Amino acid sequence: IPTYYRRKDVDECLDSILRQTNLPKEVLIVDNTPDDEIENLIEGSKSEFEEKNVILEYIRNPRENSHTIAQNIGIENATGDIILFLDSDVVLDEDYIKEILKVYEEKPGALGVQGFIQNQKKEKGFMNKLRGIYDRIFYIQLDEKNKFRLLPSYGVSWPSFVDEVINCEWLSGANNSYRKEILERFRWDENLKKIGFCDEDLPYRIFKKYPGSLFMTPYAKLIHKGSPEGRNPKRELVYMEEIYYLYLFCKNIEQTLKNKLIYLWSRIGRMTRRMIFLILKPSKSKLVEIKYALGANFSCMKHIREIKKGDLEFFNKGLS
Repeated sequence: IPTYYRRKDVDECLDSILRQTNLPKEVLIVDNTPDDEIENLIEGSKSEFEEKNVILEYIRNPRENSHTIAQNIGIENATGDIILFLDSDVVLDEDYIKEILKVYEEKPGALGVQGFIQNQKKEKGFMNKLRGIYDRIFYIQLDEKNKFRLLPSYGVSWPSFVDEVINCEWLSGANNSYRKEILERFRWDENLKKIGFCDEDLPYRIFKKYPGSLFMTPYAKLIHKGSPEGRNPKRELVYMEEIYYLYLFCKNIEQTLKNKLIYLWSRIGRMTRRMIFLILKPSKSKLVEIKYALGANFSCMKHIREIKKGDLEFFNKGLS
């Protein structure tokens, strides 16, 4: 569990782990927080885990505030055969780990398994239906029953309803597990510093090498609270969305003319959507967001050769 602040969220997450019908061998907290509040929480919680024969270990990230670095540190220190990554603001259903392990047992070829985030269901209503149509037209995000795909635009297909164990092309960053043996060959890309932009990369690389090896089970349920604490400043988020997604598109998607046009079409759709929101409900924050998006796209054009080579230092060096 990597974290950056979020003391209350980490505490709730740990409580949900203690309530599991199948307890893990160990829980590793990899901390990006600059103060001692998470470390103090973990030290105060160790006795509860020891009573249930579970190791609770605190690791301070010695390098820099980076979600992917923290995840790779977790891999290096984990000793189990299956490694589960959780965002620090999730709460697990009591049978979550049991159901994750069940997929590995029933599907010997499984290399990665995720659960179902039950509070991310599709909202109803005319405006939400209209937004869904818009997102589909511009390849931004699709709601497809029992499908978890990565689109050529680097948008995603994300099902609001799943009623069986399904194959996936990518796994959610909020909860994803892998056999340790595959993580000896694949690691999180440390070019992607912050949470939310590394989700699809590692699992999609595994999927391309080993199709049919990733799964979602709707029976391993959890809540992802989407805690605002520890989130990136708005400017960073907007710039990361443009720069990181272009980098990932170049890295992971076949560079055909068709795919390039789909990617460009999708970015146009995202920019147009920002403008529509500004027109429908004018605000200074929406105007500033458009300004950031235009600046981010200019930065992409200026540094396109570096991005294609995987050199993101021009951007990452300025992250907080």
